[in-house]
Amino acid sequence: MRPTLSDVAKLAGVSVATVSRALSNPDLVADGTRRAVRDAAASCGYKINLVARSLRIQRTDTLLVLAPCIDNSFYPGLVRSIEESALTMGYAIIVGFTRKTDKYREAYGELLSAGRVDGMVVMDGGSGVDRFTGPRPDLPVVQVFDQIYDSPVPVVRVDEQQVADLAVQQLASMGHRRIAHIAGAADSPSARQRRDGYASAMARLGLPVDDHLVRNGQGHREGAADAMKELLDLPQAPTAVFCASDSMACAAMDVCRDRGIHLPGDISFVGADGTSDGQYVYPSLTTVNVPRVEAGIRAVEKLVGLIRGQAVASDTVLPVELKLRGSCAPTRTAVAA
Repeated sequence: MRPTLSDVAKLAGVSVATVSRALSNPDLVADGTRRAVRDAAASCGYKINLVARSLRIQRTDTLLVLAPCIDNSFYPGLVRSIEESALTMGYAIIVGFTRKTDKYREAYGELLSAGRVDGMVVMDGGSGVDRFTGPRPDLPVVQVFDQIYDSPVPVVRVDEQQVADLAVQQLASMGHRRIAHIAGAADSPSARQRRDGYASAMARLGLPVDDHLVRNGQGHREGAADAMKELLDLPQAPTAVFCASDSMACAAMDVCRDRGIHLPGDISFVGADGTSDGQYVYPSLTTVNVPRVEAGIRAVEKLVGLIRGQAVASDTVLPVELKLRGSCAPTRTAVAA
């Protein structure tokens, strides 16, 4: 015979009502009681009938997480943080990689329209819910980094222009004046903001903004490599490059090494995001770190709050920081001076 709530209650030494609360709404029960109930349930083999429970409470305890791809090192750590936070709060996640195509967006859109998830974390710039179901449905949604909807849809983000500003400031402080920028994908809001931040920082610091020094890296390694080749073929190559992502910076550095260019003696590099890409290249990549783990935690907290009918902040801006490593050096003229 399958164990029941009564069996768990006897083992834990609490009432059946307390067992029910501890398993269905753990945040309403004291930590010690919750642990006792979970230990008792595990010892007797009690398992929640999730299908019956979801029908009873009209909730799936499942979140949909949409990311554009699986092969970009920016997303795994963020998705892992979302998953760990969701599990801690009693939710499972379904991860969808949209590849920024309507085919995949529409497939995951069926989960929304069928009511098979309670809410959505979306980090795919362009994956608006309206792309799935017309006008945005009455479904809790939280945006991460790329802001797709205007208020009141909550967002957890960083100041993307500040990301660029920190990078340009660091290079300028080392004497660099001819600073290039390899930009991300044109359809990415964050990439556009970083490009604007680069231009604003250059102007604020009184540095010449040369259109030839801004190249589109398309948000991937191949595009960044092509962009770097174009920069090196200019009559006057840059002495420093700010790349909109670490992966693009690593690809651009590979091109320089293939041409026998000394790094960072001849050209300095700064990336962005603080992913693992930049830690294992030589020289190690200076980067502007984006707190992805914290972003995942805050996004889940907001989404679960919305699901439970709580008021949440509409705009959370997390701090970024420069991580100075070996890919930056003063210009040769600065050293000579």
